[in-house]
Amino acid sequence: MKRWRHFLVTILIVPSLGIYVWFASIILDFLIGFHFLIDFLIYFVMGILWILPATVVIKWLAKHESN
Repeated sequence: MKRWRHFLVTILIVPSLGIYVWFASIILDFLIGFHFLIDFLIYFVMGILWILPATVVIKWLAKHESN
């Protein structure tokens, strides 16, 4: 009966990533265009930033599955 967590993560990860991409694109519209190094840095940070909440979800899932 522990599989409901996998189902919950599977169902919620796609819309949450879509919302993140939407917010990131809105923020990027205001921040890009000044200098190509700044653009590269902003895209790099926005591309890596989604990993932080994903690790929290994966740790939550792994903690409950190990019991």
